Amino acid sequence: MKKESGGKGKGERLSAEQRETVLRRAALDVFLEKGYRAASLDEIIRRAGGSRRTIYTRFGGKEALFKALVTEIADRTLVPMRQDFDRESSLRENLSKLADRLLSALLSPTVLDLSRLALAEGARFPELARAYFDAGPRSAAESFAALFDLARERGEISCPDSQTAAGQFVGILRDNVYLQVFLRLRPAPDQREREKIIAGAVEIFLHGLGTF
Repeated sequence: MKKESGGKGKGERLSAEQRETVLRRAALDVFLEKGYRAASLDEIIRRAGGSRRTIYTRFGGKEALFKALVTEIADRTLVPMRQDFDRESSLRENLSKLADRLLSALLSPTVLDLSRLALAEGARFPELARAYFDAGPRSAAESFAALFDLARERGEISCPDSQTAAGQFVGILRDNVYLQVFLRLRPAPDQREREKIIAGAVEIFLHGLGTF
């Protein structure tokens, strides 16, 4: 029987949890390197060990494995977005902190690669694009919407539709700098530039561009 890889010493066996971790890491590497279409279960197995039976038993096949990875990565990366904000702080302070969490997540190498992959494969596999959107962008927007609901309750803003407002703010935050990074036209901004982007987005969103 073929010995599965995973960094264990000779004669040591991986637990079921460890085997799945190795499999998921290998699958992610293959999908990101080759894209969904060119990625093969044989290549994943070559890197992770195991068998097709293991993948089909656990995930149901290549498409289900990819969907599980998309959901897992988006969910894990956006964990900071689901942390409760400080209800004693002002809207500006909470909005700035939440924006920093989101921008840090969006500009992380793994999420950028995953976003590119979801865009490339979305037309052919709309259910995969939906899984990515639900676990990532929609989840993030819900966090902003909850913040706007609280601010409305406290009388800080007049916002009849917090969901729409959340989408609009995320749109401001994902400006041309993000698009350039996404398209590999420039490196990700450093902390100082991120702070400038966030400050500008918050200011425009809360007060607009008028001089009155």
